Amino acid sequence: MKHRLILPCLLLAVALATAGLSGCGAASRTPAPEFSSGAAAAPSPDAAETASPAPVTGEAAWPVPETGIDFAPIQDFAPAGVVRAISDSQPGDGSDTGYYAIDRLQDGSARITFVDYATKQQIVLCSQPNCTHTSDACPAWYSYDNALRVYPLGDQLVVLQGGSFLPQDWLGDRAVPRVDILNADGSGRHTAFTFPSGCWVSTMPHYHMARDDENLYFVIQQTTEAGDRQAILCAAHAASGQVFALCGLPEDETHLIGGTDGTLVLEYTPGINESMDAAPADTQVVRLDLATRQRIPLTSYPFGSALTACDSEMFYLLSAGKVCSINLVDGSTAVEMPLTLPEGCSSIQRMYGVFDGRLVAATWTDGAMNTPGGLRFFAIDPTTGARTDLPYTTGE
Repeated sequence: MKHRLILPCLLLAVALATAGLSGCGAASRTPAPEFSSGAAAAPSPDAAETASPAPVTGEAAWPVPETGIDFAPIQDFAPAGVVRAISDSQPGDGSDTGYYAIDRLQDGSARITFVDYATKQQIVLCSQPNCTHTSDACPAWYSYDNALRVYPLGDQLVVLQGGSFLPQDWLGDRAVPRVDILNADGSGRHTAFTFPSGCWVSTMPHYHMARDDENLYFVIQQTTEAGDRQAILCAAHAASGQVFALCGLPEDETHLIGGTDGTLVLEYTPGINESMDAAPADTQVVRLDLATRQRIPLTSYPFGSALTACDSEMFYLLSAGKVCSINLVDGSTAVEMPLTLPEGCSSIQRMYGVFDGRLVAATWTDGAMNTPGGLRFFAIDPTTGARTDLPYTTGE
């Protein structure tokens, strides 16, 4: 299972490598897109740091559509701490002691694994002696990998089974999404919530999950009896197993980018699922207050012109020509810096997130897409635009 550890180990190595890095930035070789934000640009980074932005009020979130799903009462929901996006590159996440993941087997089944940071050993999350980890007798084993995800939250693990848009009479119970709760050592596994047939968990690329200290945030897609599709932002509370419907979502591929203490940052592109003859509108970025369910416009940018990431203070837009930092409180542009890509590269392929204050991204060498060693990683200081090339490739 060594290959399963490539990306988690890479991201851990990248996070360590970015600490204390220095780099150099130069003039852009390509025109930078224009970004619009919810407030005027700050005159300088120093001024942005000393300013006291006024709170911005918003409007009610999109209403929860009629679903027929027995969600927990919304008044019982409470956010808990800073919200952050979860990488969609791996079906797992890390705790203070190790990394939980899903190991997919060739027969279509899967099992929960754990990588101990101290020993650097990967094990199946099962303490039963002489267990083969290949049947229902094993608490870590699942008979069918329907987009399984595992996330540590407090003292519990949340396992989200993705379900399928295929009819239930084809796949049986494997076609429906479920929320399982386990103890951190894998014991005590039980199903806390089951969605009805016709639902599935959204697994769109570029951020489809988020979390805070106690809740997992995800999007459920549902096909109605009339054949229409609707999306609902949900929260699963790890300690109680309750699942809440926070709000409906636009039919425009909403992504969960991250957030602050008690707010979730979402982005969506109106018209992206409509006729291919019409260009989508600008991508919209909003903050959702999780306690009041108010949404507050943050910024917008031309569709497809940038990659995005978020920490607890700033929303970042990264293009081939610039890096732009936008304040999450009032939408003001705090810093906008020019950026150059590594030599021989003309576009950015992927944004991995924010590590120790640096944006970690990757780009293909021109003409070397999908070739071993062709994907090159680099870190960016968003306050200066300085780029530091990292000694990693797709083969390492």
